[in-house]
Amino acid sequence: MFREPAILRKADIEVSYHETNSCPSNIWRRIDVATGNDLLYMMFKARVEGVIILSNGNRLLGGFYGAAGESRRPTAILLHGSPGIEKDLDFAYSMRDSGWNVLYFHYRGCWGSEGNYSLDGLLDDVKQATGWTVKQPSVDLERLVLIGSSVGGYLTLRAGASDRRFKALVSMCPLIDPAKFSLPLETWKEYAAMLHGVSAEELRKQMQELPSALTFADGLRGRKILMVTADEDAFFGPEYYQSFSKVMPHVKWCRFASADHSFSTCRKQLIEKVMSWLSEERI
Repeated sequence: MFREPAILRKADIEVSYHETNSCPSNIWRRIDVATGNDLLYMMFKARVEGVIILSNGNRLLGGFYGAAGESRRPTAILLHGSPGIEKDLDFAYSMRDSGWNVLYFHYRGCWGSEGNYSLDGLLDDVKQATGWTVKQPSVDLERLVLIGSSVGGYLTLRAGASDRRFKALVSMCPLIDPAKFSLPLETWKEYAAMLHGVSAEELRKQMQELPSALTFADGLRGRKILMVTADEDAFFGPEYYQSFSKVMPHVKWCRFASADHSFSTCRKQLIEKVMSWLSEERI
């Protein structure tokens, strides 16, 4: 167990920055000159690191935006949609500047990650990414959140419903009822062209077979959840969320009146809203 950083006058301490066999590079040693006692504490620098996460034998590519600080940091995992053109990386930069670690990654079969893409395999990829995250020494396990958009917003709810390690869930323009989601075949073809190992027809079939978010609503009751939607969303208008809101009245629902599915005109305000809500919930 590492204690919180001691508050000592600069004149009273020497700081050793060199790495030793007994001290990992992110554990620094303060030596009290008066007593000779070692005071170990964690120190992390702001950074971005390439990440490879294994999921069912496939290498998933991603990045870890590490925040600076003298203790373990609150941490968010970002889940993009399908095919994932909008990756929400502005969240990574803004949250890191506010003291948060952020992991983003790409599901199998998309954006350079190995394997064949499948909508029914996304949940396994999220689980593996979560397993990687909780092993990182800079992650505060009591302040772990999921933030997802579109299909990633659906995954946020689905993964969060069964994993109590997540202390808060932020679901942006989420898919709620996949069986009722319809797109022209040409659009599915556009999506499939960006993905590996899946056809437009397979994507459409996989979407129809995903369970509704209402089927795992029991796992979401009593949880800290923010749902953010866009009134000008071409896929999911405000009426799309009415039934979910009635079943889950404790979910905080925030609507952006002039936003599209990707919140293209109000990204700054979106991030500010999410960060404000996390602060209000003491995450």
